[in-house]
Amino acid sequence: MTRVQAIGSIHAMIGADGQIVSADAPILHLQQVAGGRDDGPLLVPQLAALARLALQLKILIARPVRAGGEGSDIRMWARARPHDDGVELTIHDWRETHVASQHYDSAQRAADIALAAEGWSWQTDQNMHFVRFENAAPGALRKGDEALPPGQAFTAIFNLDPDQSGGNAILASIAQRRSFFDEFASSVERQSRVFRLSGHPLFDVAGNFAGYRGKAALVENEVEGAPRATVTPSPESAESFLPDFGKRLDLALRQPLGRIIANADTISRQTEGPLRLDYATYATDIALAGRHLMELVDDLADLQAIDRPNFQVAREEIDLADIARRAAGLLGVRAADKHIQIEAPRADESLPAVGEFRRALQIMVNLVGNAVRYSPENAQVWLRVDVVGDMAALVVADQGYGIAPEDQERMFEKFERLGRDDSAGSGLGLYISRRLARAMGGDIRVDSAPGQGARFVLTLPHKPSSAA
Repeated sequence: MTRVQAIGSIHAMIGADGQIVSADAPILHLQQVAGGRDDGPLLVPQLAALARLALQLKILIARPVRAGGEGSDIRMWARARPHDDGVELTIHDWRETHVASQHYDSAQRAADIALAAEGWSWQTDQNMHFVRFENAAPGALRKGDEALPPGQAFTAIFNLDPDQSGGNAILASIAQRRSFFDEFASSVERQSRVFRLSGHPLFDVAGNFAGYRGKAALVENEVEGAPRATVTPSPESAESFLPDFGKRLDLALRQPLGRIIANADTISRQTEGPLRLDYATYATDIALAGRHLMELVDDLADLQAIDRPNFQVAREEIDLADIARRAAGLLGVRAADKHIQIEAPRADESLPAVGEFRRALQIMVNLVGNAVRYSPENAQVWLRVDVVGDMAALVVADQGYGIAPEDQERMFEKFERLGRDDSAGSGLGLYISRRLARAMGGDIRVDSAPGQGARFVLTLPHKPSSAA
């Protein structure tokens, strides 16, 4: 059980020595949770690191930040602007999720994954008897039944026989009151029918077990008389049984990779004490490799999602100029490492469009990231907004080596890297970005020539202002 609370803009001033000069109440509360004083050094790790980085690089840095409060999970968008006497922190989109249980993160994520699976919704009581089974096709579970009768036992509908090793993953999960994902069971009455089941446990306010809730999908329907056994998909056909592959990646890979990156960063920064230089360098390399793997995981999850026939994006009013500024802030550190200047739209510029904010920002981070990656040192990247007919256009122009005309369409294909032998990127970024842009009613095109840089143009439906 959670409660989400949104807060407006929040401000703080951090001195050059890292001490809090002034701060609004939410930041001071986080500081107290971290064990610090209101007038002491900033101890919220994510915000302190952002402030230090802005001071060191002498540039504005903006990025999403996640922090843990007292019984809450906090997500925010933080901007750190350096001054001669310190750093000004401005926080927008502060979203505080109050958590009823200390196990919220893992439990809620497991529940989300189970309910994201394809199929029919089902729920049982504490005795594992069905109390509802929604949207199942007539006769799918029992011969001649138009609907599943209430009160049927879980084991009266699904076979939970032991597998070859003598165990059964669903039974083991139910016994331990934990979630299960993409497990296979045949129908009791129609043994040739095999279902993929996902479920997560329910608990009442007193913490007592109250049943399970989940999804069921028919995955096999062969001739009558098929072997009565739990079905395990073969490796070559496994992909067809993973409609929630991206969410499974989140559970299986993204969390451990996140811990590896965080620990490696802590070691490389030597926050726990001095360390041999070569060890700190090793930790930096581990963190960089972890981030590369995280990008690959994100790309694979996005690829699986956007290639579905029913893939859809949200339609909301967004500001492409604001998205360009946010992308520039996110990539400011990477650009500074190569002495590249990103020239974003002015703070007073606005270009309303229709699309999904998260996906539009994802596209821009990819386009600007490519511009920075493939531009020489001491170059410049320009971000410009304009209206072309009934479309809003956001242009990313760089001073890189350019792209030959015959390669300009091929570069949008899956896993296409145009013969580059560097290890950066998966070859999926532009393919995913164009698919997302087209799903939002727009497109991405490129104008370039060898030796003349590249100019990528993202277009989305224009949303004229009400005053126009």
